[in-house]
Amino acid sequence: MKLPSLGNPLKSEGSAFRWLVVVLVAAIAVGVVAELISPTAATVLALVLIGLVSVPVLRGIAHMLGSPDDD
Repeated sequence: MKLPSLGNPLKSEGSAFRWLVVVLVAAIAVGVVAELISPTAATVLALVLIGLVSVPVLRGIAHMLGSPDDD
């Protein structure tokens, strides 16, 4: 499953807004799960969501730090 590119929030206002929407939706989802199921389930969901977002972020950082010959 390929996640849509959110872009660099420091480079454009549109990308920053997309990141804001993603963070708000994730926070609301974690809050709803905590209220309806349990705080433990909300913690697990939060960790899964952080993992899903961190993989593309870390890949982007690794690409930026790679040697110039890789491009």
